Amino acid sequence: MAGSQMPEPLIPQSRLNVSQAAGLHAALLARKGQDLTVDMGGVTQLGALCLQVFIAAGKSARAAGTALTFVNVPDRILDQMKVMGLSPEAISEGAE
Repeated sequence: MAGSQMPEPLIPQSRLNVSQAAGLHAALLARKGQDLTVDMGGVTQLGALCLQVFIAAGKSARAAGTALTFVNVPDRILDQMKVMGLSPEAISEGAE
C-alpha cells in the first residue's frame, strides 16, 4: 500500500440548487484538509448559491495548501458557470 492514494471523488446531486447548498457545504467540509476531486458528470443544474459554496471551498483549499479539482464537467454546467463569470479552473486556481 504505497503512500498517496487518492480519496474517492465527491459526486454531488444532479441539481445543485438552493436546497442542496447546505448538504454540498457539509460534504465539502467533511473533506477539508485533503485534496478533493469533484466529479460533476451527473450534474444537470448549478445554481449561484452552490457555485458560491464551491468558490469558498476553492479558497479554503488554497489556504490549506490542498487542491480542489473538477472533472467530467458537462458543457451545460460550463455554460452556467460562464454566465456567472466563472470556470472550474477559476474556482480551483483562485482566478475568480
